Order: sequence, then structure tokens, then C-alpha cells
Amino acid sequence: SYVLIGSMGGEPKNPMWVYNLRADTDIQIRDKTEVFDMRAREVTDDDERAKLWAASATAYPPYDDYQAKTARKIPVFIAEPT
Repeated sequence: SYVLIGSMGGEPKNPMWVYNLRADTDIQIRDKTEVFDMRAREVTDDDERAKLWAASATAYPPYDDYQAKTARKIPVFIAEPT
């Protein structure tokens, strides 16, 4: 599984791919040379989102700075194998 964070560097609007994922959840993810068919879902449960956000911010600390820069709740998705 992969966690996808729609941060756009803390800009006031979501990146376009967020709207694309909301419209079509079937995606492919390339990780180096491997390509995986996946299904993405937006994480709406507050506890699940908090856990994934914390793990993501540990891996990439600027996410917390991005959230502080914007009033929007940055979308979090999880992509899972189909």
C-alpha cells in the first residue's frame, strides 16, 4: 500500500490529481521500475487519517509545515493493490 498526500506544498487549493482520484479510483503506481495496479480511497476516518498523517510526516517532515500554511485539510489517500 502507498499513502498519497495532496499537499501541493501548502497551497490553498488541492493538486489536480486529488480531483482525478476522487473521480476514478483505479490507478497505476510506478515505484522505480515496478508498476502496480491499485485502487485509491480517500481516508475520511479521523483516527485512520491521523495515523497515516503522522507516519507520512515522520517520513517527510515538511508535510506538517504545509498543513500549517493552509486552511484546507490536506487530503490523504491510501492506494491498495487490486
